[in-house]
Amino acid sequence: MSKLMSEVEQAKSSQSLFKGNAVAIALSAAIKSLGGFVGVYLPYYFVQIGGNTPTLGLLTFAASLSQLSFLPIGGFVADNYGRRSIIVSVAFFGVIFPMFYAVVQDWRIFGLLTVFAATVVISGPATRATVVDSIPSETRTTGIAALQVVSTLPSIISPTIGGWLIQQYGLENGFRMACVYAAVFSFVSAFPVLMLLRETLISKARTPADSDLREAVFNQVKPLRLTLSRNLIFLLSCYALVAFANGAVGQYYIFYALNVVGITAFDWGTVVSLQLLLACILRIPGGWFSDKFGKKKAMTVSLLTTIPVILVFTLSQSFIQVVVSALLLVAAGIYYAPAHEALQADLTPRSFRGRVNALWDMSNYLAAGLGALVGGFAFQMLGSAVPFYIFAVAEILAAILLIGRVKEPEKKEP
Repeated sequence: MSKLMSEVEQAKSSQSLFKGNAVAIALSAAIKSLGGFVGVYLPYYFVQIGGNTPTLGLLTFAASLSQLSFLPIGGFVADNYGRRSIIVSVAFFGVIFPMFYAVVQDWRIFGLLTVFAATVVISGPATRATVVDSIPSETRTTGIAALQVVSTLPSIISPTIGGWLIQQYGLENGFRMACVYAAVFSFVSAFPVLMLLRETLISKARTPADSDLREAVFNQVKPLRLTLSRNLIFLLSCYALVAFANGAVGQYYIFYALNVVGITAFDWGTVVSLQLLLACILRIPGGWFSDKFGKKKAMTVSLLTTIPVILVFTLSQSFIQVVVSALLLVAAGIYYAPAHEALQADLTPRSFRGRVNALWDMSNYLAAGLGALVGGFAFQMLGSAVPFYIFAVAEILAAILLIGRVKEPEKKEP
């Protein structure tokens, strides 16, 4: 009984912090997203300075392995030592990578930097746990979607600005200028979490001072394996398939649009900006739909509608056709991630959320890395449209698994 009361009090305490934590995380992400043009053009810049798509896929896979090494530590820290400290530390640490991108001109060193930059995911489990800790379970999908909208709203203009810089100064000089701007925005974005973020983990399970960190992390994984329900395992597997699908095409959209369709870098920036705008418009209604009619229904509809749309993209022959297919892809796929994150939280006890989020991130990054590896070689060796066919197959498999194996819980975790 006392344990139950403690959980209730903890839930109330964290939910009372929702406004402050939401402001901190959303404001930080929003400021950082102003430098989002770096990620949009990074694959194209990498090829410009001497790389190629198979090497890009290989480095993306290496980055996913780097992420796998740090995510368990991030989950362990989030559940045992608190969320705030690791979020703040990584926010300041992440500033150095855009600065390095701005000065490095050798594609090999640049590629290694992208692998090292992947270590910032160590704060991911803590950030996700803070978000779901701070939102009532009844409106969790809507809350997550609203937070994502506020976080990404400024990024709508970033790709267009990046495209304009490249158009004005050339790909190499324009990209480097964009990296400097991104570093400034990244530095400023660290201050909201430093000043506004509050801890949501009330009871911190400290390990003995002389225990080895690696042993402590593995000891945390053991009970987690026993705690995961089959329902949650199938849910995580569905997202891994989705991550593989998106990894197979994520970095190759720009190559298809610029090299196959023939649009300009500025045109592509406009396309991405329009996608981000549409995503902001649809996220909150999508979250409301998931909370009202069921998260599984929203996820299923999202999966089944992205399959024909991705095939339409491969038939594009003009800027207008690229815009239409890219926007349809957003409209089809935007509902999956918030609904999944909310359903995962519904199935996960509060005390394990950091570690489950770490496991989720690990499986996603590994799957996305494998997808990028497969997609890069397929783009180069088999044809520019093949990665998009791989996407469609992976989405079909995810839909089958979701419909057949995943069930929404009758009682949601607080």
